[in-house]
Amino acid sequence: MFLVALWVCSIAATAALAAEQKPTGKTVNINTTTADELVKSIPGMTPDIAKNIVKYRKDNGDFMQIEELLQVKGMNRTLLNKWKGFFLLEGIGGSECTC
Repeated sequence: MFLVALWVCSIAATAALAAEQKPTGKTVNINTTTADELVKSIPGMTPDIAKNIVKYRKDNGDFMQIEELLQVKGMNRTLLNKWKGFFLLEGIGGSECTC
């Protein structure tokens, strides 16, 4: 019985530690970053999705909202939630922006 209790406590402690650990990376401005910077800066970012983000921006202009990344091929809500803390929006609207 003692071993079972010890095992349960060990699992609970491991789960709590895993929940506290956040992936480390670097924030990037999605309106200026390159595909290489995305891959190097964001844990788990694939080269294909990184290229698709840059292509979408080139074809459609600057991202106006983080949620717009859901329009990028290969991106989904789970990935957006996972990576949201690494994305910055700066330079929206180009040189004419007064924001």
